[in-house]
Amino acid sequence: QLDAEITRNEKFWNFSLMPFVNYFDNYIYLNPTSSYYESLQIYEYTQSRVFRYGGEASIGTKPLQQLAFTSSVEYVYSEQLNGAKKGFTLPFSPPLSFLFTTNYTINPFWKFQNINIATDYRITSKQDKIVPPEEKTPGYNVCNLSLMTDMQLLKNVKAITVRLKLNNVFNTRYFDHTSYYRIIQVPQPGRNASLSVTIPF
Repeated sequence: QLDAEITRNEKFWNFSLMPFVNYFDNYIYLNPTSSYYESLQIYEYTQSRVFRYGGEASIGTKPLQQLAFTSSVEYVYSEQLNGAKKGFTLPFSPPLSFLFTTNYTINPFWKFQNINIATDYRITSKQDKIVPPEEKTPGYNVCNLSLMTDMQLLKNVKAITVRLKLNNVFNTRYFDHTSYYRIIQVPQPGRNASLSVTIPF
C-alpha cells in the first residue's frame, strides 16, 4: 500500500493532492450472484487478488475574508486479477465525482455569532464499470444548503450552536451506486431539512 499527500497553502489559495495505490493478495468481498431469495439478491463471500488506485484532489480560493470557494474531485479504480470475475472491478465501486463548495461568513449581529452559510454542489458521473450481474447507475447532480451559527442567549453562559441544513434542494431522484438500496430500486432521500441544536453545559 502506498499513500501520499501533497499540499500547498498560500494567502489566497490552497491545493492538495492525495493519491493512493493498493495491492491485495487476498481481498475478501461480497460478490453479487444471479440468484434471489424472496426478491432479495444473494451475495457470496469471494476472495481475489485486487489492484486499486485513485485519490482526491482539491483546490480552494479565498478572494475575500468572508468568502471561500473549494473544488474537489474523487476517483477510484479497482481491478480483480484472478478468479471468476477477473478483469472486472469490485462491486459497489464509487464513480468519479466532483464537489463544489461555497462558504460565506456573516458579521455578528444581535445574539448571533460565527454565522456561516454554505452550499455544496456534487456532480457524480454514471457508473458503467460494474461486476455482472450488477446494473449500471446513471449520474446525478445534488445541491445542499446549510446555515450554522452560535447564539449567546445569556451573559456568562456558553453559546449554543444551531445548525440548519436543507438537503437535495432540487428534489433530485437519484441512486447511489455504493448503496444497497439501489438494488431494490429505492432512491436516495429527496428534499429534506434537518435542525440540530447543541447546548453546552
